[in-house]
Amino acid sequence: MTVRGNVPAQTTTFIGRRAMLAETGALLGTARLVTLVGTGGIGKTRIAVEVGRGAARASVFQHGVWVVPLAGLKDPAQLLRTVAAELRIVDNSPDACLWRLVESLYDKHLMLVLDGCEHLLESVRHLVHHLLRDCEGLTILTTSREPLGVYGERLVRVPPLGEDAVPLLRERAADDGVPEAAALCRAVNGLPLAIELVAARPAETSSADVLDQLDGEAALERVFEWAARQCTDEERRLWATLSVLPADFDLAAAESVAGEDVLEPLAALVRGSIVVATTSPVTRQTRYRLLDTVSQFGARMLTSADEPLRRHALHYSAFVDEAARSWRSPDERLWLGRLREEWPNIRAAVGYALETPDLAETGTVMAMNLQRSRFTSVAGLLGQARDLLAAARKVVTEPPLLTSLLAHCACLALAQGDLAAAIPLMNEVRALPRMTKVDRHLVLAEATHLFFVAGSSDCVPLYAHVVELCREQASAGDTYIAELMHATAVCFLMDADMAATGLIGLETNGVNAWGLWLRALYELLHGDPAQAHPPALEALRMQLAHGDTWGPAFSLWLLACACAETGAHDRAARLLGALRSQERVARISFANLSPFHQLLERADRNVRRVLGDDYQVITTLGQDLRQEQAMEFALEPVPDSERRPSRGVSGRPRRS
Repeated sequence: MTVRGNVPAQTTTFIGRRAMLAETGALLGTARLVTLVGTGGIGKTRIAVEVGRGAARASVFQHGVWVVPLAGLKDPAQLLRTVAAELRIVDNSPDACLWRLVESLYDKHLMLVLDGCEHLLESVRHLVHHLLRDCEGLTILTTSREPLGVYGERLVRVPPLGEDAVPLLRERAADDGVPEAAALCRAVNGLPLAIELVAARPAETSSADVLDQLDGEAALERVFEWAARQCTDEERRLWATLSVLPADFDLAAAESVAGEDVLEPLAALVRGSIVVATTSPVTRQTRYRLLDTVSQFGARMLTSADEPLRRHALHYSAFVDEAARSWRSPDERLWLGRLREEWPNIRAAVGYALETPDLAETGTVMAMNLQRSRFTSVAGLLGQARDLLAAARKVVTEPPLLTSLLAHCACLALAQGDLAAAIPLMNEVRALPRMTKVDRHLVLAEATHLFFVAGSSDCVPLYAHVVELCREQASAGDTYIAELMHATAVCFLMDADMAATGLIGLETNGVNAWGLWLRALYELLHGDPAQAHPPALEALRMQLAHGDTWGPAFSLWLLACACAETGAHDRAARLLGALRSQERVARISFANLSPFHQLLERADRNVRRVLGDDYQVITTLGQDLRQEQAMEFALEPVPDSERRPSRGVSGRPRRS
């Protein structure tokens, strides 16, 4: 966790509530759990974000302020994974584990804002109880329509706006002379969201007209009904349709879900404060969202959600397919950013498709394409990826798609060294009608099983065949991954000349982290281990710059082995300890990746023999490093004093 928080930017000024901000801030200084309680539209979210912004600005919390929006989360089983994703915590476990959150947060000093808890009370209550018990530096601020009921919880009741209501109305209306402003604020019970809506009324609608239509004091539902009457039929239809979107969205998504051009009605909804517009930090394009209560009212205007949800699933299916085909390009970082930004929509789209019989194939391919795009591995979301693939296995029953799906799942488990999952999957897929020569997923799974489990050179011709199939059938990204696996297997299992040929072939793809990693591996196995360290270091640096949570474990493995071979035994021992922690974080088991394990065992034996009793002390120091500390240490250059000559891994003399 190197980012120091994710408090969202605001597009409008914050009016009033100074006493409430002060009260909440003071409570957070003495209590570890504070809940803002109030009805929908009362302003709980805005207050929580402002409190968080103030704490972040003042650097109150060493590790930042993190906001987790929960209103769009429908499945309580996804709570742990959702919190982990927002906190940028690697979540590669096949099970949504509370221990992973605790392990990541137990030594952190941060504030966690859980926004919109009322529909997930039992799950949130359980999570908050355990986090507060096991993570002493954690402070939690929640918003809910009712208290959590956790021991030690301090409540702040959020009332309607009082004297601040009129200034808010005038500021949002951009008119200091709003007639009957006080009466309007009383008519909407001082609800901030309702004030925003009436402030955005059409210019031709007078304050008196609004008061007449509200007919005395109005609950938020009445204000929504009034706001809907101000909309055209097209705008009301769009408001209802957009309610199916679980998170913020762009114009393309809005048009796909609506099935028509929506730029004008969408702009009108923004002017009417029904839709909130923000700017994407990834694309710099406009994104839109509906507040939870606004979305709920829109859903009640929707005759049927089936067609909009279908269009939503198909839109994001096309989006993920394009990402899988396009990531291997100069826009790789942009695609990874866009996928993270759209992740809540993507996850919901896959879920809906898999629950809809005639879209099950679409959802399955979508789940597989997510891994083809490398996003879930780079972002540390393999746990969620495996959840989606497991759901797909429940609805796909026939080859050839079932064959591809099982093989895909097996490859993912093999890459993590999860043999308990991989072996049954391989047995299951082998029992199906064979299409070995044409299904690249199956050929890849067979080759990877031979490589990682058996350490057999029989994998090399199979990988070569996968490369041929990918060049004929698949994208540049698929082809590159196949070429990388082929070159890695050749480097591990074949002679120096063949390894050099594979390396040259891969390097024609340009300089990238995995190309540098492979160059370092070649030097370690067939060349000069002293020359392995610089490219491995640069590979790690590039992986961290890309926000890659998967690759650094392999780079740490390589650096540890290289240091052991060059005689930097103290450094190797510390890196070996750090690697053990990284394996646990990334859920990778090098012990189950045969070629990697053999070299790791050799390095460990050499270092243990040289260091003797100091071995355990130094590896423990490395294991105790936090992830960012381990990476900082790994990136340090090796001092000359730590370099001592040794023979290569193969025992052959060095090249001249």
